[in-house]
Amino acid sequence: MKAVVYSRVSTEEQTPESQLQVVLDYARSRGYEIVKIFEENISGSVDPLERPVFKQVLSYLREHEVDLLLLHDMTRFYRPPPGQASRALSIMRRIMDEYNVLIEFVSEPQIEDPMLSELWRFLKSWISAYERLQISLRTRYGLLRVKREGRLYHKPDIVYYYAAWIFNKDLKDVSRTEYEVAKRQLTEIVSKYWRDSALKKTRIGELLRKNELNGLYLRFPHAPKSYLTFYRLVMDKKAVGS
Repeated sequence: MKAVVYSRVSTEEQTPESQLQVVLDYARSRGYEIVKIFEENISGSVDPLERPVFKQVLSYLREHEVDLLLLHDMTRFYRPPPGQASRALSIMRRIMDEYNVLIEFVSEPQIEDPMLSELWRFLKSWISAYERLQISLRTRYGLLRVKREGRLYHKPDIVYYYAAWIFNKDLKDVSRTEYEVAKRQLTEIVSKYWRDSALKKTRIGELLRKNELNGLYLRFPHAPKSYLTFYRLVMDKKAVGS
């Protein structure tokens, strides 16, 4: 996953090197790819959307494909005025929705303000639920996109392997039209064996691997080859009617 790091300290605080190293170590341990690091020296009470460097962060997120925005802890993001703790949540949600990015905090903050502390506990739960939702939506939209494009979008069956072989393509690039063509051809091949009453149907896979589908299994040694594989193919109502 690609990540952008935002590190903030105020004038009365320590230099950002220590918190930045913690964030980098965290990202490395999880296999994140750090594509950009932003550092800012400004008070946490300043609205993030009004900070010069944080504005650069948002511009970068808009122009590049990034999965995560990493910060040391929630106080690096915002220290809202008393009674406005919910504003932090509002800003976070706006960023996550508008820029299609997840915000991840590396460390537990030390928070004295009871309201802010309560907000942090809520945020941890909310971010976790939001992340699960976003992953689910991305997966769903990805499946819909490849389905709309007519490409492979589920675990490949023997027909996909056959189509990839005869059209000399990768499995993921097989189109729906090519799949249907391959299905008709493969069904005809398998049906010749299937109709042979003198032949044990459990031997069909073995015979196909030695003859018509030898090249297929040389290229795709892990392609399906069980009796059920060919049983499902010839018993498919659509295949029978074609």
